Amino acid sequence: EIQAYFVGELQKRREHPADDPITTVLNAETTDEAGNPRPFSERERVGALFVLMLGGIDTTWSSLGSALHHLATHPDDLARLVAEPDLVPTAVEEFLRFYAPVTIARVITDDADIAGCPVDAGKRLLLSYPSANRDPDHFERPDEVILDRENNRHMAFGVGIHRCLGSNLARMELVVALRLWLQRFPRFELAVDPSEIVWTVGPVRGPRRVPLRLLSA
Repeated sequence: EIQAYFVGELQKRREHPADDPITTVLNAETTDEAGNPRPFSERERVGALFVLMLGGIDTTWSSLGSALHHLATHPDDLARLVAEPDLVPTAVEEFLRFYAPVTIARVITDDADIAGCPVDAGKRLLLSYPSANRDPDHFERPDEVILDRENNRHMAFGVGIHRCLGSNLARMELVVALRLWLQRFPRFELAVDPSEIVWTVGPVRGPRRVPLRLLSA
């Protein structure tokens, strides 16, 4: 249904172009195998819009859910963020590192050897950003959430030319949502046993539901 919606919106922009992302995707170009520019195919246009939509929904709600789940189960961290609201942006980066919401795959372009494991051109390789974010060669105490971690070059948003287009928007959304939540509800806890929390499995990881019990101040 969503894809059919985008097909209809693309047709509307052909008739009435606008200053919006759909028109931008409609006019987008790539290159063919010879390196010559060509417009996106209709399938590529719909795919691009679908990815933009998912990237702005799944990763944000999963990251926010993970952050609330952590604070609900770590009262000392919750108390510190309430007492030090200016720490929220740094804490968001740490939540993104520790609870990295995305794992993605790439197509291998050439035969290669990665740490002794042969990989073949044309096949897909799973890139585990969550694993990279726990690399002890790059992060001190990688398996701990450190709210004021200073050196935090995590890969939650990808890296290089494939870095997430909406990473800064996601950061802003998470910071604003977490700040406002903590202002309104400074004390809370899980309303169920932690073992009852179900985490999604797939390209996007996060708790499906985070039932919370609000506590009096």
